[in-house]
Amino acid sequence: MTLSILRINEKLLEYLQDRFPERKKTKVFQLESLSKGWETELYSFIYTYEEANNEYKEDLILRIYPGTNIQNKTKKEYDVLKVLHKAGYPVPETHILELNERFLEKPFIIMDRISGSDMGDDFFKTLQEGNIERLQEEILPILNNLFVQLHRLDWKILLEERDSTSFENLENFINNKLNKFESYLEEDQLPELKPILNWLKKNKDEIEVEIAIIHRDFHPHNIMISNEGKAFVIDWPACSLGDYREDLGWTLLLTGAYTTKEVRNMLLESYESVKGAKVSRIEFFEVLAAFRRLRDIMRVFKYGAETSGMRKEAKEQILETLSHVNYVISLVKEITKTEIPEVEDFIQSIIRS
Repeated sequence: MTLSILRINEKLLEYLQDRFPERKKTKVFQLESLSKGWETELYSFIYTYEEANNEYKEDLILRIYPGTNIQNKTKKEYDVLKVLHKAGYPVPETHILELNERFLEKPFIIMDRISGSDMGDDFFKTLQEGNIERLQEEILPILNNLFVQLHRLDWKILLEERDSTSFENLENFINNKLNKFESYLEEDQLPELKPILNWLKKNKDEIEVEIAIIHRDFHPHNIMISNEGKAFVIDWPACSLGDYREDLGWTLLLTGAYTTKEVRNMLLESYESVKGAKVSRIEFFEVLAAFRRLRDIMRVFKYGAETSGMRKEAKEQILETLSHVNYVISLVKEITKTEIPEVEDFIQSIIRS
């Protein structure tokens, strides 16, 4: 059950008073929901208190994680943010990890709020105005400098002992990933996606893996421009290690689906310009991204959003933008030369319902 804004405000105040008893005159106010995506609940708030005869005012973000058994996911994002901040990558500084669900009924983290503007708003406004020159010369370079900078970080800073065996033999990395995807299809009972997986398995041997830290949902709405003009990357719950083209393929897929193929091409050209090299075999990774997108959508409508680890509002958000799936399906068919009628029927059944 989702708590009301008022109740969250009350419980958050109680939590902070309990956690920091040395702080006096503690107040929490201006709590506001910022949630836009499919996954976590996001709130901004002002936190004021007195400590050692000094007054403090902090502008913070509360990130609550929906679903079941998501303590590991919550801790993972907290750890990722800590590691990236220490490495000098521009992410919000994170202060609190709370896995005990007795406070807000779900795990949460608290981090700095980046006061400024959402690059996504500027990105789409520029497109609506037809200002392609500004898009190419100002917005895409900022986005791709952040993207390439992430992919150039030493990926071993995110490597834990329990993960090490996954990276001992990079030749098997893609194969292991696709085998995992196959087990997901069996668990989810989604045989409709098997033709896409078969194409990926058939073409995997042509891929030479290039491991990097990957965000896995890198797009303009996950970039904040501070009032001082500095860009920060937010929203890291899906971050992992993988081939950097997994990240790029996902971003290209979303860009093409929500804008146009031409804008997708501009983004790729900009990324290659910043990287200083062409990106090979990107189509394989766009199909991989399409497989992931279709699986996410089909799981939500088969089992529910919260069962899939998403906010309950995710289902309505998907319905509002379901037309983007036509691009995803068309792209799969164009690249793989494979028909996926059962997937198309599934999507049509959602539209009709």
